[in-house]
Amino acid sequence: MTYDRLSPEVPLGPFAMSRITVWSTPGSKAKLHASEHCSRVRSGTLTASELPLSAVVERMCPRCAEFGPWARPGTGLGIFLEALTGLGLLYELGRYAGPDEDTRTDEDVRQTATLLNRPSRNLPEDDLDGAAEEDEDDWREMREARDERALIFGQWREAAASLHRAFGLLAPFPWLKPWAGPFLGQKASYSALLQQQARQLIRQDALVVAACVEAMDAPDLLPEDPALTALGPPATVASGLASLWQRWSGGAAGSWEHPREQGYVAHYLTDGMRGRRKGRDAVLGHAKQLVSAWTAEAEAAASGPWDERILVARLPERFALRRSDRNESYGHELSEWELGVLVCWGMEVDWERLTITLRVPEPVASRLLSPGSTLSCHTPEEAAAEPVAVPEQLVESGVFDDGPVGERRPVTAGHLRALRTIAREADQLYLVLSTANGPEVIPLSVLEQRVKAGGRYIIVAAAGDLPEGILPEWCEQAAETNSPEGGSVWPPRIHDSKDPGFARHLGAAEGEQVVARLMRGSRWEAGAALRSLSLARGVTDLRVFEGTYDERGHHRGVFPYDVWHGLLAMETLRLAPFRPASQDRSRGGSGLPLGVLARVQLYTTDAAGRYEGRAHSPGCQHQRGDRGLTRNYDLVTVEEMVRAEGFDPCGTCGGYATRRLTEAQIAYYRAAHRVHEIADRVRWAAGNREWAGDRTALVAEVTKWSHKDAVDEWLETEEQATRWHQVIRELSRTAQQLQ
Repeated sequence: MTYDRLSPEVPLGPFAMSRITVWSTPGSKAKLHASEHCSRVRSGTLTASELPLSAVVERMCPRCAEFGPWARPGTGLGIFLEALTGLGLLYELGRYAGPDEDTRTDEDVRQTATLLNRPSRNLPEDDLDGAAEEDEDDWREMREARDERALIFGQWREAAASLHRAFGLLAPFPWLKPWAGPFLGQKASYSALLQQQARQLIRQDALVVAACVEAMDAPDLLPEDPALTALGPPATVASGLASLWQRWSGGAAGSWEHPREQGYVAHYLTDGMRGRRKGRDAVLGHAKQLVSAWTAEAEAAASGPWDERILVARLPERFALRRSDRNESYGHELSEWELGVLVCWGMEVDWERLTITLRVPEPVASRLLSPGSTLSCHTPEEAAAEPVAVPEQLVESGVFDDGPVGERRPVTAGHLRALRTIAREADQLYLVLSTANGPEVIPLSVLEQRVKAGGRYIIVAAAGDLPEGILPEWCEQAAETNSPEGGSVWPPRIHDSKDPGFARHLGAAEGEQVVARLMRGSRWEAGAALRSLSLARGVTDLRVFEGTYDERGHHRGVFPYDVWHGLLAMETLRLAPFRPASQDRSRGGSGLPLGVLARVQLYTTDAAGRYEGRAHSPGCQHQRGDRGLTRNYDLVTVEEMVRAEGFDPCGTCGGYATRRLTEAQIAYYRAAHRVHEIADRVRWAAGNREWAGDRTALVAEVTKWSHKDAVDEWLETEEQATRWHQVIRELSRTAQQLQ
């Protein structure tokens, strides 16, 4: 078997006869390629053909066998092949499967253990008399031994994590388990070997003492001690002593070193004091006495004998993340002490469920059962009462979008767990169908919640699998090199309502172009963003796309953030034409009906002035600009905003973002502003009899709008139509009086 490469030995199960498109050059022995652009294609005319997957495996190009996109992403076959190839199951089965050149021999480990377990020797500055001088070679050997220990612990952790990931990748494909069993056994044996090596490099008594340190109460520290007067006033002394205790207790409780190795922290109390300053030696001596006393207290508390307890520890899922995916400074990372406990007292290990059965001394058990432990530990009785079951996961043909819609089966929670576990682009939008709600576009997180609650849904298509043919103009725009205003992403603002381009920047069509320009650096990324946009635009409430958070607390959107600019215009509408003239004379309202604009959606942090501070849009610089909409935003319509009394907008963003307008809404918005401008001119002319403008042309323009047939298409009720024509008649009468 060739690891990380699909080969004939791998069982294909129900996907064996799935037909895939391959490319090849002439010849019966020519390699088959997943893509016509494969770098291994040397010469000759490429021919496309459809063959069963089982007939393709033996002739696969080596590169395509490892990385080739043999099926559409998101389909059952695509998920299966993604789970196997690349950094998937075949790769994991080949890692940490047995000793290699990086594995330490038993003799190497014994020598390292001898160095680590010998009595510690103080650095010169640790010697109160200043007489002893540490041998530099000894310290170099000790440092190398500690690095060796960290390396072996890292190998053990990576081997165990790889084994857990292999179990997770196998779960959706039960037909692979008998074949993969021997490989999993090899990985488990090697993980046990590394655990045995790591166990030799840790002193169990040191871990017991560290557990007792964690249980110690903060001591009563005396800032008035005469030996500490050189530090300054009592408040400074108290702060320094508290910091010293925190440094010592934190280091001693979290390390796999014996707490006596933490003696160096005494020097932190003299930070900032020059070496020859009077009283420094007294302060340092007092600090060392405190540290020695604390260490002695912990050792006395740890003196046995102790009864042993059996606990079942469940490791956090972060334990199984790849090293490149882990943030080692993350607050919930396992400490050295916890890792030491796992290797020293671990008996039975279930890496599929990330559980380890421990037999530990009482002080260690007490600490593991405390609320502050990262490890979730239970007694065997508690663990038996609440068994940790591996959720069912399954990937089948005919569930995802890889067959006729009429033949698909409802998706289950297990299917969705498998999709999230395996597919790299699982978090995206999905077009689904149900008898309860009909066709909908929802994120994977929402689909998971509904299926878990008992909903029955058919997946019609994922955003990433929409055909290229529906986006021909968008793809061309994504490849453009020119954009408005000499390279700007954003279109110019046109303020003249007579201009055909007035308000175009608010429209959905302009939103498509903005997204394409924002994603212009990569044609593939632009296509993915525009596919998401095409699905998202039909959703009633855009807040459903708020996204989720990963295990590290990082926000994970359902599409690239730039898609929000295709859904929302991050600016306000000019609503003066629709405000009553009698109530808003200072702003020149014309009292026009809202028509098709009435139900246009506006998103704001505070529509009614309920919270302290101004209202903002999701694109405002005062908001987090990388998240888009969330459930914390208010959704109001233009009709509600016109009547809003407590709305207090931000002066920078205007307070809300506008859902992009349709062509009909833009046309009516433009018409309303044109009529509003004419009304301003008519009212001004009526109040200025000496005005020398063309009164005849003004009357003609008012008359034109009274006969505009398209107006009735923009007005949704008889009341709105009546109001429009009433305003126009009043303007017409006023204009007639000007002649």
